[in-house]
Amino acid sequence: MQTLFDYNEDECPWYYFDSSYKTLLGACLIVFGIFGVLLNGWLFATFIHSHLLFFKSHVLVLNLCSASLGRNLLGFPFSGTSAIAKRWLFGGASCQLYAFLNQFFGVFQMSALFTIVLERYLLAKYYRRERTLYFRYYWTLIGVCWMFAAIFAIPPLFGYGVYSCDSSGTTCTLLWPSLHSGAKQLGFSVPYVIICGILPIIGIFYFMGKAIRLEKIYYRSEQQKDEKRLTKSIHALCVTTLALWIPSAVLVGWQWFPLLVYGYRPHVPPALTLLAPIAAEAATCVPVLCYLAGDDRLRAALIGRMRKHYALLHPERAKRYTASLYQGL
Repeated sequence: MQTLFDYNEDECPWYYFDSSYKTLLGACLIVFGIFGVLLNGWLFATFIHSHLLFFKSHVLVLNLCSASLGRNLLGFPFSGTSAIAKRWLFGGASCQLYAFLNQFFGVFQMSALFTIVLERYLLAKYYRRERTLYFRYYWTLIGVCWMFAAIFAIPPLFGYGVYSCDSSGTTCTLLWPSLHSGAKQLGFSVPYVIICGILPIIGIFYFMGKAIRLEKIYYRSEQQKDEKRLTKSIHALCVTTLALWIPSAVLVGWQWFPLLVYGYRPHVPPALTLLAPIAAEAATCVPVLCYLAGDDRLRAALIGRMRKHYALLHPERAKRYTASLYQGL
């Protein structure tokens, strides 16, 4: 029977993973990856062409779309094909680059979710005080997302953390502290979990509650009702995305806590190894689906993107959108 330490701890510290599971994993990653590219590419193209999308908040929607699209374009061409081939196909240097970009876009997604929820709260708070958020605040938030992602993706390239194979043995990711890890790896992993995981999730739900309360009190006009619909869509996509990230969080705990408590790295169940990356890839499709389901303006822009008219809207609603456009110019 193959044991845990048949592999070098720094290369691939996992049990043998059945080939049939790898094929299924690769197929699912490719399907969700292509679907995500189509959805996020559709939204990205809509922002370029549609004149319905002129709220400043839509800049942060595009920021989240960029994070999801980057994750899609990185994921399925490399991880999906490697899983089907049952091994990493692209060499050691590409493994490090893939893991770096995967880490970068993962942190970027979490940062983009937090900033877009924070903006919903700040917008309601400033509206109550008859103030407004200027564009420099939006560009600052976007810049912070990019900088924050880089800060927590670069250190493992220099020994503060390790990029190695994932639990399927087919792609590369951040390796959680091992038996041979030093203080540098542990010193990176603990702040990473707290700053990029626990604190943003707490902040997301806190600011969601505050924004909902303020909007119920102060948003009365037609334009503010549009803002409320966008807020509901954003809150729905945050909750759904975080729910789809739960398997990845469980996988991290499965890898790390027994090692810290009992001194060994346990076998990861195949179902969890399959579910975590598939759910994370599926999460990139969630934003566009939530906008289609919950926000009239974004839905009209998406569906009417090629037609360049509002035939799919109720006539009175189409007139209101056209009027609000000229007011915003």
